[in-house]
Amino acid sequence: MQYRNHLLGFLTLLGLVSSFESHAVVTVYCCDATAEAQFIQDLSNLPSISPDITKESFEGSAWDGTRSTGVQSVTSQGITWAGSSTEASFVRTSTSGGDVHEGSYLMFPVDNRNDHLVPDKYTLTASGTTLYGVGGWFRSSTGAKIGFTTNGSAPVDFTGPQATVTGWTFLGFIDDAGFTNVLVEAVDEGGDEVNIFFSDDFTLGAQSGAFPGQKLQFSSATYSVAENAATLQLTVERTGGTSGALSVDYATDSDSETDTASANLDYTPVSGTLNFADGESSQQISITILDDTIFEDNETFTINLSGLNIGAQNSATVTITDNDAPAVGEVQFSSSTYTFSEGDGSVTITVQRDGGSSGSGSVDYAMSDATATAGSDYTAASGTLSFVDGQISSSITLAITDDATTEGTESLLITLSNPVSVALAARDVTEVSITDNEPVSSSGSLQFSGSSYTASEGDTSILVPVTRTNGSSGAVSISCSTSDLTATAGADYTATQATVSFADGELTSNCTIPILDDSSYEADETLMVTLATPTGGAVLGTPASAVVTLSSDDPIPAAGSIQFSLSEYQLNEDGGTATISVSRSGGSSGAVGVSYATSDSTATAGEDYTAASGSVNFANGGTSGSFQVTLLDDSEYEGDERVTLTLSNPTGGAVLGQTSQVDLVITEDDVAPATGLLVFSASALGADESDGLIEVTVERQGGSSGAAQVNYATADGTAIAGIDYQVASGTLMFADGEISKTFEITIVDDGLYEGTETINLILSEAVGASLGDTATSTISVTDDDEPPAAGSLIFSNSAITAAEDGGDVTVTVSRSGGSTGAVSVDYNTADGTAIASSDYTYTSGSISFADGDAADKTFTVPLLNDSEVESDETILLQMSNFQGGAVAGDQSSGQITITDDDVLNASTVIGFTITSLTVNESSVNASFTIDRSVVLTGTVSVDLSVGTSTAVAGTDFNVTTGTLQFASGETQKTINVEIIDNTVVDGDRTITFVLGNASGTATIDSNSGSFTLTISDDEQDGGSDGDDNGGGGGGGGSADLMLLLGLMIIFFGYLQLQNARQVRAYAKRRAEEQ
Repeated sequence: MQYRNHLLGFLTLLGLVSSFESHAVVTVYCCDATAEAQFIQDLSNLPSISPDITKESFEGSAWDGTRSTGVQSVTSQGITWAGSSTEASFVRTSTSGGDVHEGSYLMFPVDNRNDHLVPDKYTLTASGTTLYGVGGWFRSSTGAKIGFTTNGSAPVDFTGPQATVTGWTFLGFIDDAGFTNVLVEAVDEGGDEVNIFFSDDFTLGAQSGAFPGQKLQFSSATYSVAENAATLQLTVERTGGTSGALSVDYATDSDSETDTASANLDYTPVSGTLNFADGESSQQISITILDDTIFEDNETFTINLSGLNIGAQNSATVTITDNDAPAVGEVQFSSSTYTFSEGDGSVTITVQRDGGSSGSGSVDYAMSDATATAGSDYTAASGTLSFVDGQISSSITLAITDDATTEGTESLLITLSNPVSVALAARDVTEVSITDNEPVSSSGSLQFSGSSYTASEGDTSILVPVTRTNGSSGAVSISCSTSDLTATAGADYTATQATVSFADGELTSNCTIPILDDSSYEADETLMVTLATPTGGAVLGTPASAVVTLSSDDPIPAAGSIQFSLSEYQLNEDGGTATISVSRSGGSSGAVGVSYATSDSTATAGEDYTAASGSVNFANGGTSGSFQVTLLDDSEYEGDERVTLTLSNPTGGAVLGQTSQVDLVITEDDVAPATGLLVFSASALGADESDGLIEVTVERQGGSSGAAQVNYATADGTAIAGIDYQVASGTLMFADGEISKTFEITIVDDGLYEGTETINLILSEAVGASLGDTATSTISVTDDDEPPAAGSLIFSNSAITAAEDGGDVTVTVSRSGGSTGAVSVDYNTADGTAIASSDYTYTSGSISFADGDAADKTFTVPLLNDSEVESDETILLQMSNFQGGAVAGDQSSGQITITDDDVLNASTVIGFTITSLTVNESSVNASFTIDRSVVLTGTVSVDLSVGTSTAVAGTDFNVTTGTLQFASGETQKTINVEIIDNTVVDGDRTITFVLGNASGTATIDSNSGSFTLTISDDEQDGGSDGDDNGGGGGGGGSADLMLLLGLMIIFFGYLQLQNARQVRAYAKRRAEEQ
């Protein structure tokens, strides 16, 4: 197409091209009607280049209508047109002369129909929204009227409908598609100039950035993260499509007045840019969370997005949840045990608040029986202790009942629970012992005659004597039971739970324990025998427990036994190396060996000797061996010191003999200070709880010249002063030459089983002598009380399996570890995956055991059978509210697994209801249905995806795919496809949808597992290329096109005529002027 415009001083640019042609030739004439500029536009390349009017070059000596100026950026009407080019060209026209008169319009059509592309030079932004734009530079000496018209549908159509400009002024308008006419209104017939602006690439109407509507924003406006989580991932998502590249800046806001978190203290601040590639829909920002040990409220910080294409959710608030202990503190009893006399009446139990006292809080308490009985020995109480802000202790009042019955020491438990705004510490349970104030019964006390007994493995039994003292009136009895130490019940002896009876006046009886003989050589083994629960008015005496040692009657293996040759070795400190002899006796058959090792006693490895370990080996027939220990001499007086020598791990069939651990004594060779050293006689002492008084010796070693003194004191280890022992402290005075002193500690014997407890001894402030290495010592107090004997309660089978049609399930509760006293426990069922009333009948109740009763108890859980096909389901079994001193055993919870007895005879079938569909491109939506048939019960799913297609998602259509979930009974799913209409001739396109990954028992119909949707192009020629006799209904499209082209030619002819008239008028005026 060629169009000639003959205009002197006035230029009309006309760039109309047809979308049905592959190329267009545009010719522009200027000035003297002989200069000509021509360019060929390849229409097929339009989608890959920036301009709509492009690469113009002008030739001809008469061309002088170009004005050049540098443009960096321009802001007009609040919209910024920013550019990086330093060159720009302008086409200048004049409105003076000819037929142009004031109020007439000059039209500059801009063909903007083709796809908007990304220019590389200029960007248009308005309030953060990316738009399309065309700009113009205008100049008028007297004031020209500039107006814009557009048939586009952009959010902002233009910056101003009309403007009066003088000088050089830049105006821009915005359009998104179609033709845009730039109309310039002439003010007068003077020398007004209009300059249409082109970039250095001659770009008009180009797109900048992403397609309209694309936004980048946070996936959520709020995020939460634990203080100790280390990192937080925030997701930035892309909405409105994923075509083209897009970027956004992000940064944490450290200046926010509303945020409570501190940068670099609670989190590490971040900033940067996320670059989204074409098709990319989301990216993540990683933020490091900093953990501390400070209790604080939950804290927040803000992170913001910035840039051209941010969405509404461009700011996110992150909440850091604190993981540190509250400053409100922890509550617990001041002691784990308390002891009071039966005659004390009301007593106070202290509950303390440690580690903080900020704010108010509360904790519940409740009393329960151990060996004491509520109502007869004490008044049971429960309630709530409240703490106000700053309060560090509170108390519980216990009312003790004084009776006239001789019953010995009894105890109860007090438990703390349900803390509110405080935490529970370790001592949340305390045991209160009530000592009896009645005289010993005339029936007497029952106890073992001694604390240890010995029997041979070859004996059939051992009779352990039980004596009756302080009275013998009436018939009495007491229970006798055994427990393992190093001997094993069932292998070395028969476990015994028996009653020892005394007739009126009888003073001695026996507890009989059967002994089991074997043929294996073993070292001596031990078991514990314990008395409990006296009857007939008798009380429990001391000792109430004894150790029975069983000596082996089997020959030592032929390989022999290995032990130290001596019970103690000695060497002077300066003796160098000590040789330690090891002997083999009782056999020497075969090669054997034994491991040895040194360890510190009072000597220190590295200072007094060199640690040694290894093995001593004996050849076949060998009976002696040795190893060496190197001593380290120094010049410091320390007294004699000891190294512990230990043999272990015999090999080759040998066993360890009796002397498998001895001491090496390093005798001091240095001169002791004349005044000596004050030390405890031993660093570790032992005592029984029933010993009453313990005598402790302090020695003066290495010299005794002159008088000396030293302070001593006790301190709590695991034993508690006032409860387990009486505090002792004072000063020991040593006369000249005196080398030892003693003091006593009173041990408190109670009726509470506590295990072995320790008391610390300390020497300090020595005068006239120095403190030696053993200035501290520890007393280990062995408990003489029996462990709680009420026993533990468990489900005998904590994992029961039952068929759905099995009816009632029987659940067994067992009592083990003791049967003293009446006990009870509540039980109940709870839903696991099985549902009460649908799969089983909810069951609850209480089970009781009488005193001495250890027989199993049962309850039943009814199962409900149905015809529904289900997976195996579970019922939870639970125990609670243990009474009478019983405790929860290892299996105090359990479950019943119900195996389904129903059979699925068919499977669910899923498929498309139709396999193909054709819709016109102008359709807004297309829909199709996926059907579920055959088996409709149960939940199933299937994946819907787009397979091989010629249509392009986001360009031709939009659809949501993924996993479709069918609920039980649901039969259909409808899928909607959004059809995108465009103005491009791109032929018919297809979309193939495919079903896959059916879940569970569902299958995909082999005949309808895929579906094809065809989109018919509505830009195609609607006519028919068939033969001439094929009917007349197909030529409407060609007729419409020809009519359109005819109208265009008439319009362009009119423009040519107008321009010709102006050229003739101008030529005539010039001729007259000459």
